[in-house]
Amino acid sequence: MDSVYLGIDLGTGGARAGLFDGHGVALAFSAQSVESYYPRPGWVEQDPDEWWRAIVGAVRGVIADAGVRPQEVAGIGYDATSATPVSLDSHGRPLRRAILWADVRSAAIAARASDIDHWARLYNGGGKDDASAEWFPFKAIWLKEHQPEIWEQTALLLDAPDWIGLQLTGELAYNTCSAAIKCYYNSDHGGWPEDFFAKLGGEDILSKVPSKVQPMGSLLGGLSVAAAEELGLVAGTPVGQGGIDAEAGMVGMNVLTPGDMALITGSSNCLLAQSATALHGPGMFGGHKDAVVPGQYTLEASQGSAGSVMQWFLRTSAIDLMEKEASGGPSAFEVLNELSHEIPPGSDGVVVTEYFQGNRSPYTDNRARGTITGLSLHHRREHIYHAIQEANCYGVEHNLRTMKSLGYHPRSLTVCGGATKSQAWLQMHADILGMDVNVTKVQDGPALGSAILGAVAAGRYASLQEAAQAMVHEHYTLSPDPEKHEEYKFWVDRYTEIHPAMRDIQRSIADHMSDLEG
Repeated sequence: MDSVYLGIDLGTGGARAGLFDGHGVALAFSAQSVESYYPRPGWVEQDPDEWWRAIVGAVRGVIADAGVRPQEVAGIGYDATSATPVSLDSHGRPLRRAILWADVRSAAIAARASDIDHWARLYNGGGKDDASAEWFPFKAIWLKEHQPEIWEQTALLLDAPDWIGLQLTGELAYNTCSAAIKCYYNSDHGGWPEDFFAKLGGEDILSKVPSKVQPMGSLLGGLSVAAAEELGLVAGTPVGQGGIDAEAGMVGMNVLTPGDMALITGSSNCLLAQSATALHGPGMFGGHKDAVVPGQYTLEASQGSAGSVMQWFLRTSAIDLMEKEASGGPSAFEVLNELSHEIPPGSDGVVVTEYFQGNRSPYTDNRARGTITGLSLHHRREHIYHAIQEANCYGVEHNLRTMKSLGYHPRSLTVCGGATKSQAWLQMHADILGMDVNVTKVQDGPALGSAILGAVAAGRYASLQEAAQAMVHEHYTLSPDPEKHEEYKFWVDRYTEIHPAMRDIQRSIADHMSDLEG
């Protein structure tokens, strides 16, 4: 067999491993779930030890399922959620559960950034938007101020992707993707904004993070003996520097050329593009220099809650369908899709905003919360299901409108992730966005993207662009229904009006709840 490449994707729901040949043909996938913990409203944590157990299980599973020999794995790449700090002691052991990307406990610390005039703030809507409580530095400072005993014992503070790199190779490096997109690293301005961190109260952050910063796909090191033994692989196998899961998805969708756009769907949705110039402006993150392709700028807009709202709905309002599915019955999604397929655009007047964990963009409002409006006694649960599907699409369109207003006009949209499991939902995206929606043959963009990182690190290809061109292949395209697109314009306009109308009320409630919780 030709050499194969392993991609390890650590997402919110767990670890997923994919094996691909040098042409990007998928050989097998394997997944292991990871539990999330919610100690308080707005807090989300995961256990790094559970991450590693899931990674080991997924990797061993995919090797067995593909029927390949360990020595045939020529390169390994990986990705993970970002702005997910892991506190390690001097022996490399976790001191506490990792604070997950979606956690917004550091909102008060992030608010300090809004009053600081600094080049780092360009990444926050050109300095016009509030900083997001999700970002890495604010969580680090929260640890320092609220759990000083943990902070004092923390010898290393790693983002989740770099924690994986350490487990695989024993090497320490900060990936440029996380550094630029979640930690204000900007090579146009000299790299780390040390004085900005100091003004926030994090003057010692950089003493706890790796000093080396290197791009995705560069060689991090060889697979360590200990990791090889646990994973059932060969020590010394080249491991490519990893990065953020969404940006690995860009690589795995071959969205690496300015003018293209990627939508990575999942628990959260990320709308990502590459620009040749440094675009900055309100309602958009970026442009982040060197985050994915050296010399280019990565633009991002995203929804903090997307598929996670659908999962919330299933857990709270369709548990009967989930129990039937678990007993061998039809998929809960299939049942609800069938029940809702004749519901017209606008869900008979029900409109949802999906801000269940706050709004990441275009508002960057940590205190925003989800709404369901327009309910009447006529409506059934399938209306709410349909409206949640639409809300996911409305949020993408809202962010696209913002990007277009700032000068970025995408010529195509390629989608991967959970939404690709439903062609009807993909068609809804096309109808609402008024754009062709492309789907690649391998719909697990992050897993393939990470495998591509491994192929580049192993020397199979000279660059991410060359590897993606060879390993990513188009599958099909869905075009919008012009009549539905026109009708949806009304509903998108109403959706965009809800948060400004509710903002003061929701912030007042969030502050009151914070006071009650102490």
